[in-house]
Amino acid sequence: MAKPKKEEPSEKKAEEIRGIIRIAGKDVKGQIPLRKALCKIKGVGRRYAAICSDITASKMGIEPNVPVGSLTDAQLSEIESIITHPDQHGVPAFLRNRRREYTTGKDLHLISSDLDFAVKQDIDRDIKTRTWRGISHMYRKKVRGQKTRTSGRKGGSVGVIKKKAEPGKAPATAGAKPAAKK
Repeated sequence: MAKPKKEEPSEKKAEEIRGIIRIAGKDVKGQIPLRKALCKIKGVGRRYAAICSDITASKMGIEPNVPVGSLTDAQLSEIESIITHPDQHGVPAFLRNRRREYTTGKDLHLISSDLDFAVKQDIDRDIKTRTWRGISHMYRKKVRGQKTRTSGRKGGSVGVIKKKAEPGKAPATAGAKPAAKK
């Protein structure tokens, strides 16, 4: 008698996991664990992702390293809420990427295009006020105190360029005088 074929757990999980998930405007593969998937979002580092996944796990009763493809849309929207509004979910202020923001003085955490826009505004403000950093940005030089003698150049390599000897001409001798012009 042939035994009935059992379905393996990995095959069962593969059916339940969606292929591509969109979290906070970023497409992420569904097989990636939650912590790694959060790191793919611009503005979310490893430590912030770990804290957010732990908060998510404690609120929803799921594992922090569950594949994101197995989460429901409601759970994903809750994760987005935790990432974008950390003050409402108990994330410490020192983990945010815009502490004491220039215009409002509040602690913010910006992600994706909002972060790009804020950085662009900071650079434009430095250029407008003609700070040393703004002038460096304006001339596209190094901003954070790096040396500029050899690095940060555009174009060819750094160093001495030797002339190549042309074929058919003998090298000049040290004692010979050049022929006089008439």
